[in-house]
Amino acid sequence: MDQRREITDVLRQRIVSGLHLGLLSPGDRFASTRDIAEEFGVAPRTAMAAYRTLETEGLIERRERSGIYIAAARVPEGAMLTQLAGWLIEVLVEARGREIPPIAFPERVRRCLETLRLRAACITGNNDQYHELSSELKEDYGIESDSIDPETLEGRSAQTTLTRTDLIVATSLHATLAQQLGARWRKPVVVTRLRRDIMSNLTQSLKKGPVYFLATDPRFGEALHTIFAPAGLEENVRLVIVGAGLPTVPEGAPMIVMRSAVANIAGTALAGRATVNQRVFSSETARELLTVVVRANMAALMGRLNDRAG
Repeated sequence: MDQRREITDVLRQRIVSGLHLGLLSPGDRFASTRDIAEEFGVAPRTAMAAYRTLETEGLIERRERSGIYIAAARVPEGAMLTQLAGWLIEVLVEARGREIPPIAFPERVRRCLETLRLRAACITGNNDQYHELSSELKEDYGIESDSIDPETLEGRSAQTTLTRTDLIVATSLHATLAQQLGARWRKPVVVTRLRRDIMSNLTQSLKKGPVYFLATDPRFGEALHTIFAPAGLEENVRLVIVGAGLPTVPEGAPMIVMRSAVANIAGTALAGRATVNQRVFSSETARELLTVVVRANMAALMGRLNDRAG
């Protein structure tokens, strides 16, 4: 991937996630081309080329002698609808091939996702990772969740949580423990993996210099150590625990903000420089989660049909 495309992808993610999470609003001033050029170590013309692409997509506005601003209409509606229509047509044609009338397809999908409300026990080891997992589980899959501290598994609270949950979700750092609990409690287990593009961009940034992680739980540092130390990248990891005051991050330094820390920088100058990943689960993780959700819902549907037949 060339530098312009890489920078464009990162900036697009920052803007879309920032708008979704309330860090950014239409009309907000965004990072200048000079800031972006310094952050990524490229020529200003490369940063400008990335901004031109984002302007074409309707995400930003370049105002002469003023700067870069978040566009009021951030998605070119016609282009988006055209792409969505092509994908949706293919899905409906395939459904028809399975004897599902297109007009009935939405209701079939709803029943497969919303007949049951599942609950997960999340094993993470720190509040920041739990917040990432629980937010995505609820927003994308309708799964409520409770946190389990790996250090207190035999406590009454953890036992109660495991009793009432439908599945166990864990980070890769706790995969073995999750599998053991799944076997013991006879619960399905999903070990989450990060999207490849997130890890690739992050690795490249760490190779170039320090990357600042804004979080709320000092224990998150242990996870960062485990992830990046084997690759020799830990020396460029900078953990900043946010609190009452605004954290200090050097100008131009790349910055990853955990969802738990978003409220601490909303409306500040740091917001336009931050990367907040709206979705972090890999496609493989999404498939595993959907498999659990759909199968549980379909089993519930079959149970209801059998009850009616009886």
